[in-house]
Amino acid sequence: MKKNSLFLLMIVATAWLSCDKSKAITEMPVAEYPTITLSAQETVVHLEFPTSLEGLETVEVRSKIDGYIEQVYVEEGSVVTSGQKLFRIDANQFLQEVNQRKAAISAIEAALETAHLHVLRTQILVDKKIVNSFELTTATNLERVKKAELTQAKSALSDAQSQLAFTQIVSPINGVVGRLPFKKGALVQSAAELALTTIANTTQVYAHFAVNQQQLNRFLAPYTGDKLAEKLKNMPEVSLITSGGEEYTHKGHIQSLSGVLNAETGSANFRALFPNPNGILWSGANGILRIPTQLNQALLVPKKAVFEIQGKYFIYKVGSENRVAQVEIEVLPTTTEREYIIQSGLKAGDIVVTDGIGTLKNGMSIRPTTISAK
Repeated sequence: MKKNSLFLLMIVATAWLSCDKSKAITEMPVAEYPTITLSAQETVVHLEFPTSLEGLETVEVRSKIDGYIEQVYVEEGSVVTSGQKLFRIDANQFLQEVNQRKAAISAIEAALETAHLHVLRTQILVDKKIVNSFELTTATNLERVKKAELTQAKSALSDAQSQLAFTQIVSPINGVVGRLPFKKGALVQSAAELALTTIANTTQVYAHFAVNQQQLNRFLAPYTGDKLAEKLKNMPEVSLITSGGEEYTHKGHIQSLSGVLNAETGSANFRALFPNPNGILWSGANGILRIPTQLNQALLVPKKAVFEIQGKYFIYKVGSENRVAQVEIEVLPTTTEREYIIQSGLKAGDIVVTDGIGTLKNGMSIRPTTISAK
C-alpha cells in the first residue's frame, strides 16, 4: 500500500513539473526587433555604376606587309602626332620590286614606240596600195596590246610603290603609344592577330556604363524633357571615382545612349565624356561613375535591413499579428553608406525590420519597436 502511494505521488509530481515547464514555454516572451514605417520623401542620392574608360580615339596599328622590323622610333607611353613615324620594316625586297616594275615599264614604252612607228609605216604602204589593210590592222592591234601592257605595268608599279610605302608605319592619329610587343628584328605579318601597338587619343575619355532595362525608365524619369536628347542634356554633371578610390578632379557629362539594348545583358549602354588635360586617365582603366539624382518620392531603408541571396535583395516586412515575411525588393545603387533606395517590392506605409535580421525566419512573430524613419 505504501509502495502504491509513493508511486502515485511520483506520477503527480512529474505531471505537475511537465505542466509547469509547458506553461513556461508558452509564456516565453516574444523578441523585440526595431522597425520603421516607410514614407515617401524628397532626397538627393548619388547613383553608382561600374564603368570602363576608353580614349576619344583608340586605333590598333598593324603592318600591311610581311617583313622584319628594322627600326622602332617610339617608346611605350610616348605622345605622338598624326603622321609621325612609329616603325620601319626592312624595305630591300620591296625596293627591288619597284625597280623591276620601273624597268618593265621602260621596256614596254620602247616596244610601244616601235609598234607605233610600225603602224605609221604600214599606213603609208596601205595608202600606196603596196600592202593590204590586213597588215595595218595587225600593226594597230599590236600597238593596242602594248598600250594595255603599259597600263598594266604602271598599275603593278603603283602597287609595288604602295608596298614600299607600307614599310614606313606612321601614327594614324594624335595620341599616346600603348604596349610595344614587337621589338627591332622581330618578324611581323599582315595577318597576325596581335597588333604592333595601340594609339589612344586620351585628351578626352569616354566612361561607358550600363543600366538594365527594368531600371532604364526610372533612371531617366527625374530629368526634364520629352525626348531622350533633352533628358540627356538636362542631366547633371557626373563624377568619376578612379580604381584607387579617389574622385577625379574634373566633372563629366553623360553624352549618349545606345539606341539598341544589349542582346546578351538586356541593358542600355550609356557614355559619359570627361576632359583629360593632364593625361591622368588611361584608356582601358576601370572606375565608378557617380550620378547625383533628385528623387521626389523616395523610399529609403537602412542597408543593414537588406540581405542578398544569389544576386537578389530581400527584406523582412511585418504583417498581420506581427509576423514577418521575406519580401524580394529592387534597389537603386547609391553612394550612401547607410541606406538603399527601394524601386519595387515595398510601398509607403509598409513596416520593415531594420536590425537583427540574421535571427529571423519567415512567419516568425516579433514585437516591433518603432524607430523614426530617415
